[in-house]
Amino acid sequence: MCTGASSLGPATPPDHIKGGAIMAYDIAEDINTSDIVLQDGDILMIDNAERVAQQILITLRFWYGEWFLNTTEGTPYLEYILVKQPNMAHIRQILTEQIQSVEGVKAVTDMELTFDQRERSLLVEYTADTDYGLVTDKAILGYDRQGVR
Repeated sequence: MCTGASSLGPATPPDHIKGGAIMAYDIAEDINTSDIVLQDGDILMIDNAERVAQQILITLRFWYGEWFLNTTEGTPYLEYILVKQPNMAHIRQILTEQIQSVEGVKAVTDMELTFDQRERSLLVEYTADTDYGLVTDKAILGYDRQGVR
């Protein structure tokens, strides 16, 4: 593939390159089942705020030590969050850092945490300022939650 000018005129950059910047795409995932979303038999690709929201959810669902090739990555649920006497300020800090680690997130502007000790679950409601505007979402995290653990 020719990337420079030719006798046919200047080359047109591929669709994923806009103004010299590479646009990030992701494969769409069903948030309830974690299955890949198919549309008319094709894999659905997402970008912009939808991609960022999906990446935040994936980041929050990724438990510390879960991936055998890098056991130092993930959210430390067993270590600090789903414990008998959770420190809510520390949990807020951990989750804020996890969300802000997602490409495209500028800041977490709001976060509400509801801990259900009996069910050992945590409802996280957040608003994040992203390169594409505000993303507001919620996730139930913990043991035996659909798509979480």
